[in-house]
Amino acid sequence: MRIFNKIVAWIYALTSLIVAFFFLLSAIGIISRQQVHLYVEKMNWNAIGIIGTFLIVLGLLWLLFVVNYFRKSRSICFDNPGGEVKVALSAIEDFIVKRVLAQIKAVRRITTRTSATAKGLKVVNRVVLWSDNEIPTTCATIQDLIKKYLQDIIGVERISVIKVIVAGISTHIGEEEPKEEEPIIYE
Repeated sequence: MRIFNKIVAWIYALTSLIVAFFFLLSAIGIISRQQVHLYVEKMNWNAIGIIGTFLIVLGLLWLLFVVNYFRKSRSICFDNPGGEVKVALSAIEDFIVKRVLAQIKAVRRITTRTSATAKGLKVVNRVVLWSDNEIPTTCATIQDLIKKYLQDIIGVERISVIKVIVAGISTHIGEEEPKEEEPIIYE
């Protein structure tokens, strides 16, 4: 389906460029209103209707494929002897958050985003750590724990990257929970 998507994208891009170029030439005055009127009179409206219908159907199919692609890409699949197993990426994200918070006491808060890429599962973690811990050691521990759990428990074989972004360092003294969650910025 990748070839179909590329062909449809090129057709829409070229059609849009031609129409935009025609409107630009009309707006600048290179093409006069009389010439536009002559072009419109010479058009075969039946052919234009068929082409328009074809482009609309093609666009709807393309939209359907894109929506289906994004829906499928929010999960990972693997085969078991009993059949196909599909694990939602949101379930993996929740699993990672619960495991890291339960296992690593140096982590105050963690948010996780996963995405399935051609190279494997990409995991980006945004963490707030307690100040009385070594950051490099804690980050390495987080990465090792996530890799171990993904491979051993969930069964993910290909992991492209496990990224840890330290978004903040908190002290224990006088620290209260923030009222509103900070926006998550992922790369």
